[in-house]
Amino acid sequence: MAEAIRDAIQAGDLKAGDKLPPHREMAWKLGVTAATVSRAYNIAADWGLVFSRVGHGTRVREPGDVREPITLRERNERTTGTIGTPIDFGLLLPTPLQEHSLRRQAFENVFARIGRDILDRSLSGYAPDLGYLSHREEGAKWLKFLGVETDARDVIVTRGAQEAILLLLSMFTQPGDPVLVENPTYLGLSHLMRLRNHQMIPLQLDAEGVSPEAIELKAAKSGAKLLFLCPNLHNPTGVALTTERRHAIAQVAERSDLLIIENDPFSALIEKDTRSPAIASIAPERTIYLASLSKCTGPAMRVCFMRCPPAHTQGIEGVKHALTLGGAFLQSEIAAEWIRKGLLDRLCAWQRDEIMRRWSLARSIMGDRLHENLRPAPFVFIHLPEPWRAGEFVSAARHSSVICIEADRFTVGRAGAPQAVRLALSTPATEGEVRRGLEIVAGLMSTYSPSGAARY
Repeated sequence: MAEAIRDAIQAGDLKAGDKLPPHREMAWKLGVTAATVSRAYNIAADWGLVFSRVGHGTRVREPGDVREPITLRERNERTTGTIGTPIDFGLLLPTPLQEHSLRRQAFENVFARIGRDILDRSLSGYAPDLGYLSHREEGAKWLKFLGVETDARDVIVTRGAQEAILLLLSMFTQPGDPVLVENPTYLGLSHLMRLRNHQMIPLQLDAEGVSPEAIELKAAKSGAKLLFLCPNLHNPTGVALTTERRHAIAQVAERSDLLIIENDPFSALIEKDTRSPAIASIAPERTIYLASLSKCTGPAMRVCFMRCPPAHTQGIEGVKHALTLGGAFLQSEIAAEWIRKGLLDRLCAWQRDEIMRRWSLARSIMGDRLHENLRPAPFVFIHLPEPWRAGEFVSAARHSSVICIEADRFTVGRAGAPQAVRLALSTPATEGEVRRGLEIVAGLMSTYSPSGAARY
């Protein structure tokens, strides 16, 4: 439906300022629920195609409208969360760094040093496809800190985990091949899978993560040879694979000849002495480990250190050259400098402390709606009480100036989605915004009033 709205705007059938039908009218015409229409309108709004205002309905954006879609907007710490401005629990971002001395060391001082050094370097050529050796050496140190022993020659530097995943799909699969994925799963992975027409084979989660027996059964049935896992603070549920299951999954991978892609963007946000062993440390010969920095430092730091089994390094180098014609330099140089000076660990420690405060605040406000066994995380996944449906709740929350995401957005294929929402606790700029937003969400959960969703 959202794509149809986009196509109609591009074709000129819908013009700037045109009003879309109300939710219930559109639902009646199409034979769907009002919640489905609400979700479609919200997606179109996220794409920057339409906007909604109480009393005016949903309209196509006017020419020159400077309002940006939520996924592209700039953060403004002076206005975010003020009256009339939504409190954003939607897009998952790290908390903006407030510790001024650390911020100065990490950004002003390091950036200035790199800027001076660039004047003394010849940057007329492309960076090596796998990354500069000095960057790979620092990446190996960081992976060791996360519990993955590796040689620098087996580390590949990419522009974030998304580029790494595209490289791996291009290296190990053909478009349309089946791939085993958790259900629900990371949105960025779903986008790449759909782009390449992969058949996503869903693996349901329980309180301990993915079942090894389910992996073995579905691998045999589908013929899939690639398994994607987010073992720590799984996005969006927050579940972590137990140590026992990690060992069992390594054994299943051996029997089923599976290659494991271990996407681990949140490991640095877990206290070192409480982390479970990485699967890459249990089955290093058939696990590729991804440690990206954007979720623990800042969204602009599109750097990922990928640890690859030596047997695949040369092949990935060829694929990376074909896709990118060289490696990254500036961001990976910043990351390497942060590691050299011990700043990356300090940045993550600050983020851990902030997440712990926000997680504790969420527990105090949401109470038993949060699963008591989950670790503190930058987000919470909340199952809604009856009779709320997730689409209705998201619309009602938007009507109350709070943005969150329904579980259906993370669900693989046509599998049934729980009536749940994800709240990104780390995204609002201040703890006060988090408190106000959570109090609004808690109030909505205690009273069923879908009329707000219909009016939005």
